[in-house]
Amino acid sequence: MEIGGINYLIPTDARLAADRDAESQAVALEQVIAAVSGARKLKLVMLDACRDNPFEKNMQHSIALKLVSKGLSNIEPEAGFMVVYAAKHGETAMDGDTQNSPFATVLAREIKVPKLEVRRLFDIVRDEVWQVTNRQQQPFTYGSLPGREDFYFVAEK
Repeated sequence: MEIGGINYLIPTDARLAADRDAESQAVALEQVIAAVSGARKLKLVMLDACRDNPFEKNMQHSIALKLVSKGLSNIEPEAGFMVVYAAKHGETAMDGDTQNSPFATVLAREIKVPKLEVRRLFDIVRDEVWQVTNRQQQPFTYGSLPGREDFYFVAEK
């Protein structure tokens, strides 16, 4: 969820009584990005975590902070870095009717395809999730990877 312009990843056991509790009980997306920024080649973060704020009804709000009730906010990662959301900023991702979300289901299938370049992979995932959710969920990619290099999860067989 987003609080005061900061995207937080909330652990399942968090108990956020007030919006300021996010600083001590959650992980800021910026911390995750910073942890990945040391990668030498592929700097990629995938988030299937754009959800409704489960604390919205009971959470105390600080006057100075704006609380967003659903989804994560837009981000602009530095050049050479890609962040993939399961749903576009400000929107929520569906849990789906199976063990995995529509985003995770499509990604798990397509990521196994040999010689499928990462940028193309996420285009395919976006299109298929858009289709299987009847145009209710649109995955979105922020940032960009270096243009002179291709990245693959599975090399040619």
